Amino acid sequence: MGDDDDIRNDEVNEIIQLRAEYIQRHYPSIRDSYRNSYDWPQFDPLRHEICLSIMFGMCQAAITLTNHLLESLLKYALIIKKGNEFQQTEDAIKGRGITSFEEKYADGIRLYGGVNLYDSINHVRQEHLISDEQHQQLHEYRDIFRNAYGHADKKKTFGKSTMPVTGMRLEDDKVVKDESKNAEIASLLIGQGLAQAQIAHDIAPPYFLYIDSLVREIYTKLFGPHPDQAREGEQ
Repeated sequence: MGDDDDIRNDEVNEIIQLRAEYIQRHYPSIRDSYRNSYDWPQFDPLRHEICLSIMFGMCQAAITLTNHLLESLLKYALIIKKGNEFQQTEDAIKGRGITSFEEKYADGIRLYGGVNLYDSINHVRQEHLISDEQHQQLHEYRDIFRNAYGHADKKKTFGKSTMPVTGMRLEDDKVVKDESKNAEIASLLIGQGLAQAQIAHDIAPPYFLYIDSLVREIYTKLFGPHPDQAREGEQ
C-alpha cells in the first residue's frame, strides 16, 4: 500500500472513532426502528437513512429526512385510501395491468399529490387515519420542525432560548470586555450553527420515533396487520 492509501485509511479510522460516540449515544433509542422494516418499499429506504443519520450524529439531516418521511406518508396514505375506494370490473382490468393501476390512483394523486403539509394533516384526520391527539401533535411538529429546518426560520428553531455572550471591543489599542449578558440565540448570527446542531441531537430521535410509530399504525389501517404481526399471531 502507498502513502496515500495509508493516509486515507487513517482518515477513515478517525471518522469511525468520532462517530462511535454518537452510535453509543443514539443507537439504543432507535435500535428497534432500525432493525424492523415497515414492509413498505416507499418508506423503508427513508427509515434506514434516518436511522443511520441519527446513529452517526447527523441529526439535522435526520430531522430534514423525517420531515420528508412525514409529508410523503400522509400523501401516500391519502392516495392509497382513495384508490382502495376505486371500483373496477374484472373485464376492465384484464390485459391492462399498468393502465389499471394508474387509473386506480389517478384521483388520489390529483386530489392530494400537490397539497401542503397543513392540508395533508387535516385530510388524514378527516379520513380517520389519525386521532385528534395525533392531529394536534402533527400540527405542532409542522410548526416546530418543518418551518424551522425546512425554511431556516431561526425564531422557530430557537424560540426564546438564550446563551451567555460577552462582547469585546478595542479601546485605546486594548481589548476590553463588555459585561456578559444572556442573549436570544435567534437574534445572534454567531453561534447559531453549533447551537442548532446541539439542539438537533436532543430532538431528532424522539421526533423520528413518533413518525416511525405513525407509519406503522397507518400501515395497519390501510393494509391490515403487518406481516410480522400476522406471523406472530399464527404462532
